[in-house]
Amino acid sequence: MNGNTSNTLANLATRVPIEGLSPTNSDIIESAGSSWYNALNVSLNKRFSHGLEVLASYTWARELTADNAYSTSPNGGVLVGNQNDPASRYGADGFVRPQRLVISYVYDFPGPHDRLSLSGRVLGGWSVAGVTTFQSGHYLTISDVNLTNAFGIAGAGMDTPDLATGCTRSQLATHGSVESRLNGFFNAACVTGPPVITADGGTDFGNLGVSVVRGPGQANFDIALVKKTPLLARTERMNLEFRAEFFNAFNHPQFADPSATNLIAGEVVGPTFVPLPSFGVITNTSVNPRVIQLALKLNF
Repeated sequence: MNGNTSNTLANLATRVPIEGLSPTNSDIIESAGSSWYNALNVSLNKRFSHGLEVLASYTWARELTADNAYSTSPNGGVLVGNQNDPASRYGADGFVRPQRLVISYVYDFPGPHDRLSLSGRVLGGWSVAGVTTFQSGHYLTISDVNLTNAFGIAGAGMDTPDLATGCTRSQLATHGSVESRLNGFFNAACVTGPPVITADGGTDFGNLGVSVVRGPGQANFDIALVKKTPLLARTERMNLEFRAEFFNAFNHPQFADPSATNLIAGEVVGPTFVPLPSFGVITNTSVNPRVIQLALKLNF
């Protein structure tokens, strides 16, 4: 391009489509995108009988896109890797939970037949309700700063690294419970920098691709214990309802996604993948610790 017959870092500035514009700091903003969504939805509904009502809903979802973005900004998402090759960025979208099961239920405990008697007021009117959610983790894209890309068109200098020799994509994530992987969710030994393709150290694009690791899943239980007590001697229409609600009832820690972007602003990483201390580290939870809420309501 522009009279150049070879690719080097030295002539990068003269190989850009518009000379004078920095290849790593110039962005084209356009309202465009593409995605393909497929899903399977199954539900099972038991209508209220014998004191029990249950609704179970399962979703299997798959969304494929060539517009995976590592971050969002007022100008939209910044695409990782080769900006001129959507096929190299094609993969599962990072915001979809591939599998999700939600079970909601209400159960009225058996009690004395006469709810207006003393035993009926004490032992009757108890019920439990809840929502239980199981869902798999997001797809994550490992990205890295690569300002020595010989083509100069990696979005904001961001690229996907290479898969290290001898490793498979299944080895990119460490194994074990999420709690044991909070400081090392990724196997950095299986990630390396893109290959050098020019005499002065310029590199190709990385081959790792997008959406190569699955983040932490989630299992959450929200439970409510309810007691309704009649207030009048001859009717149940006027009653006092007490609710004890437990969000994340078992206080089970459920973790957010780890840092998958190995970003050091302005650093020229080149062919070597140098993991930051934050790379693969989980610092947040996706659900609050157990929250207990008490409520008292008069129904009439």
